[in-house]
Amino acid sequence: MPDLLEHLQEHFGLDAFRPAQREVIEDVLSGRDVLCVMPTGAGKSLCFQLPAVVGGGLTVVVSPLISLMEDQVQQLRDENISAVFLNSSLPAAMQREVIAELNDGFEGLLYVAPERLFAANFQPMLEKLRPKLLAVDEAHCISQWGHDFRPEYARLGEARKKLGDPPTIALTATATEDVRQDIIVQLNLRDPTVVVTGFDRPGLIYESRRMSGGGNKDSALLELLREEKGSTLVYCATRKAVDELASILKPAIPGRTILRYHAGMDPASRTASLEQFMQTPGVIAVATNAFGMGINKPDIRLVVHYNLPGTLEAYYQEAGRGGRDGRAARCIILFSYQDRFIQEFFIEKLGEENPQADPAVIKRRKENALEKLDLVIQFAGTRRCRRQMILDYFGDDAQVSDCRCDVCRKGENLQISASDGAGMDDAVVMMVRQILSGIARCRGKFGVGAVAEMLGGCMTERTQRWGLTDLSTFGLLRAFPSKRIVAMLHRVLESGLARQRDPDGVKFRPVVDLTASGISVMRGEQPPPADLADLVPRRNERVVEPLVERKRERTNDEPMSQEVEVRFAALRQLRTQIARERGMPAYVICHDSTLKELALQAPADEAALAMVKGLGAYKIRMYGQAFLDVLRRG
Repeated sequence: MPDLLEHLQEHFGLDAFRPAQREVIEDVLSGRDVLCVMPTGAGKSLCFQLPAVVGGGLTVVVSPLISLMEDQVQQLRDENISAVFLNSSLPAAMQREVIAELNDGFEGLLYVAPERLFAANFQPMLEKLRPKLLAVDEAHCISQWGHDFRPEYARLGEARKKLGDPPTIALTATATEDVRQDIIVQLNLRDPTVVVTGFDRPGLIYESRRMSGGGNKDSALLELLREEKGSTLVYCATRKAVDELASILKPAIPGRTILRYHAGMDPASRTASLEQFMQTPGVIAVATNAFGMGINKPDIRLVVHYNLPGTLEAYYQEAGRGGRDGRAARCIILFSYQDRFIQEFFIEKLGEENPQADPAVIKRRKENALEKLDLVIQFAGTRRCRRQMILDYFGDDAQVSDCRCDVCRKGENLQISASDGAGMDDAVVMMVRQILSGIARCRGKFGVGAVAEMLGGCMTERTQRWGLTDLSTFGLLRAFPSKRIVAMLHRVLESGLARQRDPDGVKFRPVVDLTASGISVMRGEQPPPADLADLVPRRNERVVEPLVERKRERTNDEPMSQEVEVRFAALRQLRTQIARERGMPAYVICHDSTLKELALQAPADEAALAMVKGLGAYKIRMYGQAFLDVLRRG
């Protein structure tokens, strides 16, 4: 094995390896396939660049963004390392020059976009190349259950075969366990070394601010930008929002460089914006998520999400562009529940890029995306440590200490059980659960008006015709006028515990159903969000005692019999399978305590499932039959 530290100093001017870099590089040089998951800023690129220099020959690097590959190629050339890129930004004459170099046996790093590998005019070249190493950057794009799925990435296994099955390293900063497994399968990695260095970024200070509207967001953003003089990223969900916000900020903050970036701009303008951002101290970039992967500006002190991101993976990656120099950076979400509808619009368009796609797969992708969106809303409104919540999401067992997120700074990171409502008044907790139970009983078939009439005990033509009068939640809130119940329902919607959506094939007649957070609150698995603390009427208004369904409970910390252990193991295996299919962490499907209760009770039908703590209407609808099938077999 060559002296890697000597090569590191000679070729890259670095004095020491970062955690896990040396081990990954040694495995790559020995010819092993590697899956490498490192946080943004942890030095993933060196894990294939140094082997390319030491091992010689051709290294093919698949990279999703033109700006990223151009930036890395220039950095390598500055270090006198042979590197070229081939993409649509190059004039035709320069593309021909690069292809001629490849035909002449070029040795070094070749950066290509995944689309290039499947272009008709590149296919003959693809079969001639015999690289010593294939590097797949941003490998999470391979998985359709990840946050940034790209169809061309899903075909990289096919391209690898045409390249002669070279040793391969796949790299990403954002992959749950199930996405990691998908990467291994899609690329056909052979007994790979899997290196996960952890997802904690102690220098990032996570915050979420509840906003009631666009005007409040603009004021809050201006205040943040005036406080923070360092380089700043402001992420918006749409191109229109980028253009409008940039036009507001320029006159409001004179003396600061403010640029915009989105995919609707012409390539020359995007390139100019990127170069200006990289070279200007204290710059403010207003951008969509098109401005992201590979942005390596070390001094970003503030990352603001003006709109809610679609997944925690996307948020983690985008927030992770702050503080790459090791100093602290603030990462702030300006959270408005209305942002949910923007993301739901994007989710509804999933699959349109490929009309031939299997409708069942598209449906699962949409369901998966909605579940992930619910988790983002839960993150934005949580009273838990935000750093810990991110680690839990990615399956990182590390325990956070000395956190400076907004929750921990306020001293609200309390380990309080859901039964006492996290310090919230019992009447409020029970009121929220009543409302959520009413929504659940309506099974996503009715709008706010009908749900309010049912909860209020109104004997209307609608409630009688649709059998709402027969529900156990009918009349739970009959002490309150209908308008008051409607207002409370909207408060629950704004808090993220429920959502409105258009049913299949019907527009502009939204129905109400629960989110993942709402189900958890209804079942007592977590407390209601703090912004519902004033939901209960004033003291001189009577509060109806809640009707709470009693569940069969048992302490499930007692030793299990062999029969129960077999059922428990089978249920855990099923949960892993479901989580992998949906691209979700296993604990989101259900906790071990719920599986143990299932194994102990062995329910035989959905009615019995509903008596198991931790299973709500949504989870029974989604996974109930699969649980029952396993229990019947075992």
